[in-house]
Amino acid sequence: MTWELPSVLLLHQLAKQEGAWTILPLLPHFAVTYSRNSSWIFFCEEETRIQIPNLLETIRRYDPSKVNITSIDMLYLYLTGMVLGKALHDEESTIIHHYAFSENPTVFKYPDFAAGWALSIPLVNKLTKRLKSESLKSDFTIDLKHEIALYIWDKGGGPPLTPVPEFCTDDVDFYCATTFHSFLPLCGKPVKKEDIFVAVKTCKKFHGDRIPIVKQTWESQASLIEYYSDYTENSIPTVDLGIPNTDRGHCGKTFAILERFLNRSRDKTAWLVIVDDDTLISISRLQHLLSCYDSGEPVFLGERYGYGLGTGGYSYITGGGGMVFSREAIRRLLASKCRCYSNDAPDDMVLGMCFSGLGIPVTHSPLFHQARPVDYPKDYLSHQVPISFHKHWNIDPVKVYFTWLAPNEEAKARQETQKGFREEL
Repeated sequence: MTWELPSVLLLHQLAKQEGAWTILPLLPHFAVTYSRNSSWIFFCEEETRIQIPNLLETIRRYDPSKVNITSIDMLYLYLTGMVLGKALHDEESTIIHHYAFSENPTVFKYPDFAAGWALSIPLVNKLTKRLKSESLKSDFTIDLKHEIALYIWDKGGGPPLTPVPEFCTDDVDFYCATTFHSFLPLCGKPVKKEDIFVAVKTCKKFHGDRIPIVKQTWESQASLIEYYSDYTENSIPTVDLGIPNTDRGHCGKTFAILERFLNRSRDKTAWLVIVDDDTLISISRLQHLLSCYDSGEPVFLGERYGYGLGTGGYSYITGGGGMVFSREAIRRLLASKCRCYSNDAPDDMVLGMCFSGLGIPVTHSPLFHQARPVDYPKDYLSHQVPISFHKHWNIDPVKVYFTWLAPNEEAKARQETQKGFREEL
């Protein structure tokens, strides 16, 4: 970013490598291309709204080459590298952050990408040198904003996040340089319920406690739904696919569901959603989101994770938040020879590997969630219209559903959608 009008880059156009969305692999490119004529690299989301003059003026305060900084600490911070952003922190230790800072989760701050965040060029150069000298230590990318902040902080060897109040996710304050418009995507008429088939993965031991929760909450929203188990129970009813239950992975069961969906000659349903029996989901919000996609194209949609992206790995849709497939995506997948290496292989990762090999990218939506609401910062969820959450552990799942996802919230979601459209126009 310069003090002229900044150049605008779209990350997915910068590199064809699978891990470009994780940003760190792109830092060497930024260092070579922009370090001579820019002071900062500013990142934002598609829905982030920016007041360019306010943004430039805000960042100018942290740049010693542009203003007279008398603070030795501020000068030292800039020269050694700074990361600016709206600070998030965990309320309690959480699995999605590997229970980091378990003694005091609030102590570690990481940026809310929706508000935008910035790296100083000295920090970009410093991180580039580090990336060249040592490989990334984690194989998995789960929550990018937290993991990037951890990498930059480097166990105290690097800079912590500098909170910037002008980086905002709402527009209630006149001084905000950035805001974030949270509305449910709608690109036409919502997809009909009859065009979405929902497959619930379960097993006999969970018929008595998890399935009643589904029936008590979101089942009535689904026009087409089946429960796939290792045991036939007519009162639910469940379908026994002939695949033995496994303690983890469930790849054999998932591929059996995909085969069953595609081979129903009488049923040309456009979309398949596969969820766990402890997934909480809003089908009506999903109908809105799917209006933005063409089921005639290969679409694989949900919350994106990554595996081995620093060394040629792949992205995948994590299963707990729900995996959404277009019929065409399933057709191409099953036409290939890519299959599970065992029934208990991790289904979501195998699917990611298969689609990567087919050249079909996964499509990320932050509205799907692999974990519970309590596993995310309140500020982060406050600017979302969520589609799903996952896990019943230590929560009241019925209360969570009716608080976050129930149809009585749909009027509010529609208002936000319409508001977003009016502002876009």
